[in-house]
Amino acid sequence: MFRADMSCAGLNVGVIGGSVAGSTMAILLARAGCTVTVLECSGDEPTDRGAGIGVPTSVVDTLVDRDLVDAGLPCFVAHRFPRVWRTEREERYGHVAWDQTGSVALLNWGVLYRNLRERVRAGAYRTARATALRERADGKVVVELADGGSPEFELVVCADGYRSIGRQTLFPGVQPHYVGYVLWRGVLAEKDLAESAPLEGAVCWPSYRGGHGPFFFVPGPDGATGVGRRLVNWGLYLRVTEIERAELLTGKDGGHGGVPTMTPTREARLKQWAHEVLPAYYAEIVAKSTDTLVQAIYECAVPAYRQGRICLAGDAGALARPHTGTGALKGITDAITLAAALEADAPLDQALARWSEERTASGDELVVLGSQLGRALVDEAGDWSKMDAAAMQRWFSSVVTIPTEMFARAVD
Repeated sequence: MFRADMSCAGLNVGVIGGSVAGSTMAILLARAGCTVTVLECSGDEPTDRGAGIGVPTSVVDTLVDRDLVDAGLPCFVAHRFPRVWRTEREERYGHVAWDQTGSVALLNWGVLYRNLRERVRAGAYRTARATALRERADGKVVVELADGGSPEFELVVCADGYRSIGRQTLFPGVQPHYVGYVLWRGVLAEKDLAESAPLEGAVCWPSYRGGHGPFFFVPGPDGATGVGRRLVNWGLYLRVTEIERAELLTGKDGGHGGVPTMTPTREARLKQWAHEVLPAYYAEIVAKSTDTLVQAIYECAVPAYRQGRICLAGDAGALARPHTGTGALKGITDAITLAAALEADAPLDQALARWSEERTASGDELVVLGSQLGRALVDEAGDWSKMDAAAMQRWFSSVVTIPTEMFARAVD
């Protein structure tokens, strides 16, 4: 019989979703003494398309200190964030309106994931797609699977992304809201660059009417960091109507996925647009990239991160626009704090309630921050060609009221 005051030692936990948030959950909950099973619908290893991510440098230290990644995890540190705009005088590299300073570690998503995945207990992963969740009166959670299986757990953590079965189960009236624009993404091998110098030690942000986007180096798929072996990651935000969104999100095979590869015709049309609005250096990177992707941008706040013995984590919980740069960080922090809550000397339900309250409040603020950044950088973006650093700082402070520093660390 399930005990409400039971500790995490021996707790039978199911984690739905095995990407970054799910893998981190599996590692830390197992170390806390739980028996963990990961249900991942896409197979043993999610698809890696060479995507890059940026996290505060302190987060890498936290990951290393907690033995979630290798001490030599390949990454680059950017200290500059030039905000640029194409002008007639600065047609190639753009007018630098604000050479913002900071510090961020740039990682290859696949390398980060593999570091986490190899630390998940052998045999914990199971290829299975969850179709429904049901909590019984005795506290056990039944996970109904597409293959007809129905494993039972004493706690289920849903780390299954923005279309989470967990969120749909707990809060059926809460749906991710399309914010009116998409992110067009691509990757280019450094060997195909005309020159590398503009991207050294920087995340460059060319802007245009209706959007902007980052360009930066990340290690190669094998973790290579040498000059000539890196990858350029880029993304451009585009405002599109619901009808246009449906068209863009139809992949080459005619299907709809979360981040489909576009058809050559649509890709060529967008590349022509990029040629017309971006400084030439960045337009050339876009033009040389192949098999580019597009993802619709959504946001969503949730009333809680837990009901009963079902919890949400990562984008299954609060879903913030990617301008915040906290996607992977949020999922990792959810895992760190949940493991700490379960290890605390408190009844399980009380520990889960406290954890949910803290993560819900943090998620709410993150969603608001993402909305403010989206309004400033896409919806109501000004003409940066007419601004200098002082003007941009005044403008930024006037539209973003939540301190971004509060999201700059994972929990130590």
